[in-house]
Amino acid sequence: MKKIMTLVALAAMMMGIASCSDDGPVREDKLSYGVTDLMTKTVTGDTYFDYAGSKLRFDLNYLADTACLRVLDTKFAERQPVTVNLLFDGMKINYSARDRYTLTGTSYNVMDYQVKDISCNVNMSKKMFYLTYTVVSERATSQVYVYPSTILSALADDNLDYANANETFFTFKCNMNNEGGYEGSVMLHNVQFQLGESSSPKMTIRIPYDEHSTVTGTATGYTIEGTGITGFWLQGTTEVPFDRSTVDDLKIEVDVVNKSYSIYFKCMGGEYNAEGKLYL
Repeated sequence: MKKIMTLVALAAMMMGIASCSDDGPVREDKLSYGVTDLMTKTVTGDTYFDYAGSKLRFDLNYLADTACLRVLDTKFAERQPVTVNLLFDGMKINYSARDRYTLTGTSYNVMDYQVKDISCNVNMSKKMFYLTYTVVSERATSQVYVYPSTILSALADDNLDYANANETFFTFKCNMNNEGGYEGSVMLHNVQFQLGESSSPKMTIRIPYDEHSTVTGTATGYTIEGTGITGFWLQGTTEVPFDRSTVDDLKIEVDVVNKSYSIYFKCMGGEYNAEGKLYL
């Protein structure tokens, strides 16, 4: 408890620093923005802890290629009684494209904790953020992963520009409710079912994680299993429920640590199978 309270005290003091060590006005060469409703997964050995509600605050200095990143209202331990704020200042911006970059930092000592190996991947156009860091204490070393509740899969060529509206890709959404359980759905964009020797037209469908499915957290992500699920297909902008078949033998594995996914289910007399990389 003493360690947590000293961490909170230091975090509160750090939050008094305006714009992460920048007291001057924001100019055109700078950008500040925040991101809310993020999932945090902390892996310690064979155990894990999931937390929903973390926030990120970015202060970017494009002229200096440096950034300040704040992690707000976060928890990285199951027994941590209150949320804390972390400040990573002087991070380096490395660009892979104009709207895609990686922030990297060194090591920060926060009372009895050492936070190191900090890396944050950002894709501004897709509003995707993926932060990883290591927390070292006297008792254990933990890997922390912070990511949005909605995760996109990559296309076959690992491109996320989606220039072709007919490309097949997947959107996974998983939130934690007030009781600590998981809920959400998966959207399958432009998929085809193999029906005997023929294929269905391309369609976009949504499979909810409803009362017929079970979502289970894992040390690397989460899994969804179920049968008898009512799926929906998108007709224009309207969702229409399946009326001739349910989604059966569903099994989805989402791995936010190793950045991969797999999907399997039966529907309309056929099977659907897909696997690949997650964009994180």
